[in-house]
Amino acid sequence: MTFLMQCLKAPSRLVLHPLQLLGLGLVGLHFLLIARITGNLDQGVLSLLFWGAIISQTGRSLPLQPPPDRYARGLGGIIIGLLLAKATHLQATETAFVRLFPLLAFSGWSLLVRGWHQASWGRIWALVVALSVPPRAVPSFLESTWGYPIRVITAACAAFGLHYIGFDVVQQGSLIQLPNGAVEVEFACTGAALLGLLLQISVLMAAMTEWQRLPGLVGRSVAIALFLSIIRVALMAAVVDQPATFQFWHGSDGGQIVTAIALVGLNLGSSYAARAYRSTE
Repeated sequence: MTFLMQCLKAPSRLVLHPLQLLGLGLVGLHFLLIARITGNLDQGVLSLLFWGAIISQTGRSLPLQPPPDRYARGLGGIIIGLLLAKATHLQATETAFVRLFPLLAFSGWSLLVRGWHQASWGRIWALVVALSVPPRAVPSFLESTWGYPIRVITAACAAFGLHYIGFDVVQQGSLIQLPNGAVEVEFACTGAALLGLLLQISVLMAAMTEWQRLPGLVGRSVAIALFLSIIRVALMAAVVDQPATFQFWHGSDGGQIVTAIALVGLNLGSSYAARAYRSTE
């Protein structure tokens, strides 16, 4: 969990610069919007980790020096002004604005701080973009491109696992049939949403450690999401005749357990890979 501690580590020196105060105010406004508009605790926790990482990374660029380019400063001020005006008149249904707020707010703030010279903040921009990606972006893309094949692969692997441990199971397309019932594997059961979360965490871990680790983290994220979705589908098929148990694993409670296992697995796998790499040097 070392990278989590790094995300929350404050800069080594405190500089009360107006631009810093503005940045912290925008971060605080984002959390206020999450609480008032979405009420999503998971989004709040994820935002806390990402903002901690962003603050840590930008803190290494102190002291802040406003750019001489007045056009950059003007554009940055306009963006932030429009954001603040919109935030004061936000409707409860405008959750997309809350999701995109970090990208828009950081765009305006970074123009005030660095003008057009953003190249050295590549990692920070990666964090901001990863935080701002809508949660349905990855699942929607996968569903529109390879939706049915992914469903069939998930069903086939789950059916094979059940057959291997002794269940009498037949798989037809995305349908898994057992003597006590059948389960249709819908796309929501394939772990695509979990993959989207793991990809976000992969960007966070790579940005806070070594950027070269990102391809390995992405590969492990795909493997973990696929493996756990297969296990979850197989488990639901095995207990399809037990409504209470089926609904537990099909609902949010079972999903939270799977998500927790996935996050722990990604962190442990990353730590093991890092140690193995260092041992070969």
